[in-house]
Amino acid sequence: MSDGSDGAGGVGNGGGSSGADAAASASDALGAAADAIGSAVDAAVDSLGSAISNALGTATDALGLDNALEGLANALGIDAKDLQGIVGAAVVGMLTGGLPGAVMGVVNGLVGGSLTEAARGALADNLPVGMQPLANLALDQFAGRIPGASVSVQDALTGLASGALTNGRAPDIGDIGAIARSLTDVQSAARGLFDGVTSGNFASAADAASTLDRALGGQLGQARDIAGGIADTLSSGRGAYAGGGHGDFGNAVEQLAVDVTRLVASRR
Repeated sequence: MSDGSDGAGGVGNGGGSSGADAAASASDALGAAADAIGSAVDAAVDSLGSAISNALGTATDALGLDNALEGLANALGIDAKDLQGIVGAAVVGMLTGGLPGAVMGVVNGLVGGSLTEAARGALADNLPVGMQPLANLALDQFAGRIPGASVSVQDALTGLASGALTNGRAPDIGDIGAIARSLTDVQSAARGLFDGVTSGNFASAADAASTLDRALGGQLGQARDIAGGIADTLSSGRGAYAGGGHGDFGNAVEQLAVDVTRLVASRR
């Protein structure tokens, strides 16, 4: 996830107005997802779930995910562009897991993008130039299989601030500010992790790329486990609080999940 106007390949839209455009087309994206019924939608959701599960990082897999997102948009009767970015990640999560799924979609997108950009900056500073192209390709493939991971920070926050996830109401500026601060902490912790990963000695460009890919997958897996526990509070009725004890990166992810959960909960 970059702090500029352009994301790196895969699912996402680099245009500065993409968050606002998505909000304009559906003032409450989660409400539209919750109301979606019918066999066509069910089939599209199944197809999307399969595409995400099977996305192993090849160009063919990325194309399959794009096609699945387009199929879901068609089944919902909306423009495929409305499933791009962080709002789209929330809609996909909502359709597959209710409100907790929406939280997971947002957190996965934000964390996936943060990990990608942290790794990209670290490899630029630490890897030999000859190893960087293959490593960057691995990063593009990683981001390409996570809905919302390629959107810029500005677009992500614009999408969340638009009211697209909160019954069409613009959320409290304090809620958006909390998410922005938590996201900054996630990015900082992720950069520290990947400075360590990319400072090692690698036998080849392929070795460096595979090491990065394993590290990305491991950190995203930890983030999903942590965020899942927080998102489940929406189903149980418990308050969302950060307990800590996960290390710098895990603690930052936990706080981000808490802030996103509180934002989504405010739509009730």
